[in-house]
Amino acid sequence: LRFLLRSVRDSWKIIAGFVLKKAITDKAICRDLFFGGAEYDNGISDEDIERFQGYFDRDTVATIDLSDFAKKLPSVKADKQSGKAPFVDQLPSRPLVIAASDDFIVDEEGSRETAKYLNLESPIFVDSPHDVMLGKKWKNGADAILKWVQAL
Repeated sequence: LRFLLRSVRDSWKIIAGFVLKKAITDKAICRDLFFGGAEYDNGISDEDIERFQGYFDRDTVATIDLSDFAKKLPSVKADKQSGKAPFVDQLPSRPLVIAASDDFIVDEEGSRETAKYLNLESPIFVDSPHDVMLGKKWKNGADAILKWVQAL
């Protein structure tokens, strides 16, 4: 719930978008949360937003008991001092964590925590909003993945 401390306005958008499911009915909230906002030309049209909202609506059929889910997250078993996952040394290759520099939902600290959990010094930050694979900046995420694969 760290996002609550960042900005009351942004917190409201996140809560409204997810808890009140406004991301599936309000184009502006959907655009802000996932695609960089109205002032950001990410190449996502209103028709694209409506299509994605249809996908989000379809996905809301499945619900998650968040309190039960939180108890079962693998992160609760992370090493208390290092923050490292107990299984990370058994992974077949070096993991990849990509973080979006203009992410409205996942903050930089959350991205860094994820990288630490997977025993990485830092995530790879790409110039993109939350939905890295959509819009004009998709190539930034693809290039990061390609570079990671080539280094394997």
